[in-house]
Amino acid sequence: MGRELASQLGWRFADIDHLVEQREGRTIEQIFGDDGEPAFRRLECVAVRDAIETPEGGSVVLALGGGAFIEPAIQKCLRESDIPAVFLDAPVAELFQRCEQPGVNRPLRRNLESFRELYERRRPEYLKASICIDTAGTAISSVVEQIISGLNLVPFRSL
Repeated sequence: MGRELASQLGWRFADIDHLVEQREGRTIEQIFGDDGEPAFRRLECVAVRDAIETPEGGSVVLALGGGAFIEPAIQKCLRESDIPAVFLDAPVAELFQRCEQPGVNRPLRRNLESFRELYERRRPEYLKASICIDTAGTAISSVVEQIISGLNLVPFRSL
């Protein structure tokens, strides 16, 4: 979703989980196992700041993991940088399924019931996003159009 949005806008794209793994030379699962969630959240915050303040400049679409946006430091960083947050919602079972990727182990994705509890605890923070979009069964292109429209952005047009 984020990559497609960045492409449509002609902006940079940064996946925060990928940036953390790249910087640390370890997977998120390893970071959680070795150092714990609080250490991972600190690394995540640094990665968000770095992605925003990169010398490359220009506008950026950030892909945040499920726990990133609930961190007050990350919310503050986004606000101070005038970066609107978009909450992409869907039924919990669909979100759980989307998080299942070959070769990717998400430390807090254990089973559907614990995932549902985590989602319900986090949802009040998610609802603080600038816009909330129900993505249930919706094509990526349609969601991207809703984000562009909802945030009054101008798509990139090549000559």
